Amino acid sequence: RKRTYPAAPPPSDSPEARSLDPFSSEHGGEGELPRPEPLDLPWPEGLGSIPEDMDPEMVERFESMRERKIDMEVEVRRMANRLLQLNQRLSELLAVQDEAQNQYQAAQDELRRLQEEGEAEQYDLVMLFKVKQGTVEIDMETVMDEASDGALVEVSNISTLNTAVRALGKEKVGSMGEMKDFKRKIHATNWEIECLDFKAEEVADNTRFYQLLWVTKDLQATIKGGDEGRKAAENATLEKQMQHCKKLHDLKVEDMKKRLFKGHKQIREKELENGKLDEYVQDLAVSVAQREKIIRVRESDANAVDEDEYKMQEIVWRRLVLEEARQQSEDIAILKAEVDRLRQRTFPSFAKSYQTRNGL
Repeated sequence: RKRTYPAAPPPSDSPEARSLDPFSSEHGGEGELPRPEPLDLPWPEGLGSIPEDMDPEMVERFESMRERKIDMEVEVRRMANRLLQLNQRLSELLAVQDEAQNQYQAAQDELRRLQEEGEAEQYDLVMLFKVKQGTVEIDMETVMDEASDGALVEVSNISTLNTAVRALGKEKVGSMGEMKDFKRKIHATNWEIECLDFKAEEVADNTRFYQLLWVTKDLQATIKGGDEGRKAAENATLEKQMQHCKKLHDLKVEDMKKRLFKGHKQIREKELENGKLDEYVQDLAVSVAQREKIIRVRESDANAVDEDEYKMQEIVWRRLVLEEARQQSEDIAILKAEVDRLRQRTFPSFAKSYQTRNGL
């Protein structure tokens, strides 16, 4: 594995080095750094500039400590300058080492290549083989290349190469499966984050709604729990309304039953009237037939009509009248059944029970 080194520090004369040097603004060369002048306190002549309660020994100690501080600052500056020089030298040595390492690696690669070429030249000899006809399974007419650069490879080498290819393919498929699972987890996490964002927006909207809600007296009473009496009154009113509606419904049902019974009675009366009218119509038809017969007899006497033909016509006419009466009775029964069926959609029909009870 190739060894890595930290980045080389900038040269001492570069702006970066000057920015790293805390004393670069006070000196510009690499020689001996100038020492600040000592503190010259006007003592004892200048007593006016020194506090009255300060001891002269304390002033001397202060002056000695200041000189020590100045000496230490000068030493720090000198060591910082030395550190910058050493960093510059280290960067130069690292660059030389990298270059030498690259040259060494290139020489090793060249030597390895030459050794491989030598081994290939030593063992890859031109040999002639005599094979049976049919062993070469390549159709030379369909192959564009003459296969002059073909090589004879052992089956074991091909099997080893195929095994390595399969192993690499399986490893690649496994890494792709891991990548797929990882991406699936990422998508699931993003989906959960979006859900949480939506829930946070919903909570914020609900909070804003309740903050801006106009609080009325009823709402205050509901919040405080003092609307139990009002709810009880409302429940009592609703129960009374429900009872009243139930009574009205029962009255309407009784009224509809009475109207239904009256309707069935009227139907029965109309049926009786229709039966009487049918009989009257038949009587009228008979009388009309008799009169027509009398007229035809008179005309037959005048025209000498055969009596047998007149009897045949009378039989045919009577059959037609009976057929018409039967057809009208069937139509009336069908209409009655249809009326009962339409009435049963909303109200129960008592026609059958009424007829059975009265023997109709």
